[in-house]
Amino acid sequence: MAPLDIDPRWLGDAAWPAAAPFGDASSGAEPPYLVHAAPAVPPVAPQAFKEALARLASGVAIISCWDGSAPRGLLVSSITGLSVDPPRFLFCVRKEASSHDVLVRAERCGVAVLAEHDEAEARRFSTSSLSHERFDPRRWRLTSDAPPSYRGGLSTTACAIDQRIDAGTHTVFIVTAVSVDLAPGLPLVAHARSFQRLAP
Repeated sequence: MAPLDIDPRWLGDAAWPAAAPFGDASSGAEPPYLVHAAPAVPPVAPQAFKEALARLASGVAIISCWDGSAPRGLLVSSITGLSVDPPRFLFCVRKEASSHDVLVRAERCGVAVLAEHDEAEARRFSTSSLSHERFDPRRWRLTSDAPPSYRGGLSTTACAIDQRIDAGTHTVFIVTAVSVDLAPGLPLVAHARSFQRLAP
């Protein structure tokens, strides 16, 4: 059989011994290309990046769990759907948040995606001076066999907490849905450090 008319340097180094006479088999270059380091980029000013984040519009959700016999929760705008199969959410919690350590220890949590008429509840869970108004039984189902469940919102999902990932000042939580309740409506939106509604 006649030899193939192919420059063997393009076939990769797995096919040729290191002592092959045709130079750098992995790149096909004689001599190898020089790789220059990228120029140093000055760090982004923290305030400028905070402003960039404030311009990111997002839905908001209340994350709830049990701390012994006491319900605990906080508002997040970092909630996102991670996958459908398995059915997972991802959200981030600042380590300085009062409910952070409780969530790290918890095995289950509730995820309530808020509707536009839930702004008052969103403020209760994002304002420390209103913390005494949280988990009113008229607005929440509080049973020991499930995470605290909000009676309003667009969706309320009971979840198992699968992963807790250290991300510096925050912890990333990956949770898997166990049950879902849905309701019609439009979402409450966080944008520019305030709550907004979608235009009709």
